Amino acid sequence: MPTKSPLIPAVDKTVAQHNALINSRFSFVPLEMRLFISLLTRIEPGDEQFREHFVPMAEIIHERTGGSAYEEVKQMCNNITSRRLYIEKLVDTQQGTRKRSKKPDFEFIPLMAKAAYESDRGGVVASFNPLIMPYLLQLRESGNFTLAQLEQLNKLKSFYSYRIYWLLKEYATFRERTITIAQLRFLLDLQEGEYPRFNNLRTRILDKAQTEMQQTDMPFTYELLKQGKLVSEVKFLLSAPHKEGAMPTKSPFSEAPVWTRTLAEIGVGERSLAVVSQQLAAGEYDVDYIAYVVRIVEAQFQKGKIKKPAGAIYKALIEKYLLADYQQAKATKNTSPKKQALASTEKEAEVAFRLREIREMYDNPGPYAQRQKRAETFEQHLQQVYLQDGFQVEHREGEAWLIKQP
Repeated sequence: MPTKSPLIPAVDKTVAQHNALINSRFSFVPLEMRLFISLLTRIEPGDEQFREHFVPMAEIIHERTGGSAYEEVKQMCNNITSRRLYIEKLVDTQQGTRKRSKKPDFEFIPLMAKAAYESDRGGVVASFNPLIMPYLLQLRESGNFTLAQLEQLNKLKSFYSYRIYWLLKEYATFRERTITIAQLRFLLDLQEGEYPRFNNLRTRILDKAQTEMQQTDMPFTYELLKQGKLVSEVKFLLSAPHKEGAMPTKSPFSEAPVWTRTLAEIGVGERSLAVVSQQLAAGEYDVDYIAYVVRIVEAQFQKGKIKKPAGAIYKALIEKYLLADYQQAKATKNTSPKKQALASTEKEAEVAFRLREIREMYDNPGPYAQRQKRAETFEQHLQQVYLQDGFQVEHREGEAWLIKQP
């Protein structure tokens, strides 16, 4: 039997999606989008499998009632059951969870197991396909997810606005996200004949999303980056929320310390947070070291040198490979102003990256690399991006580093 659901879910309901689902390729019409959101709101944090839910017409059809509206919902049920996601495959771990891969494969997965209109009850009975459970259930275990508030999602009318909202919400901590035009078309499931002129895409999608999201907690502006005369990328810049429009997203860590909330919002998982908490309690480092690591990783992320900030931050905390730099910077603050200025100058002069991490980023370019210019070999990449910019390879404590001196 379908589980009972409230007529209209509470407006303060928080929903979550795995970041791999946010960055998958799919498309909806508005009615399908509303059914999808309604099902998301019915997922509970402790759910281990999908259940069948009843969604009343009032959540799907907002503007009108009558025979034509019911016919549209019937047709929507037929269409949404044929929708497929083109999504990144997750890898099983020894802990029984699934995580993203450095070299992901992609596959098509049907979205719905069932969607049927029931006229006697005045609504739709639906359930998600069990194959997408890792992308919607037990997300705190995987740690790679994004939260959004139902009240904010309900302000969006266009499917493209909905998609852009989630794409930017994932990067809310960093306040910006740059997406290539090819990648944007991929994510929005635009076919070759749709919006062939960029000006049309800009007017119908980007500007419309900007207008709709102005009243949410994710208002944005954007810059167009060009290669020659052609627009190649869109740089989304997140603005401060509109005074009347936004309520902060509630988090399961809302009562936790600030450092816990910060790492959770970036995507660090609950188990990983527990390990960090243990290290803090043992005095292996202090809370300011966490803030230092987040600041360093954020800077590298914004330069495109890190693809997955949550993993990089966790690794820096657990392995403590930035701890010596942090302690030196902390000691510098306690010196005399004259010595501090000198030490600061010397400290900022050197830029260093582990060579193995640069290699990992080259080997893991993401699913859109084929659409972008990229060196054919790692050696060429190293020369074009680093060596010709003044970096040199040095060995420190048995490991190769790329170092840039003044």
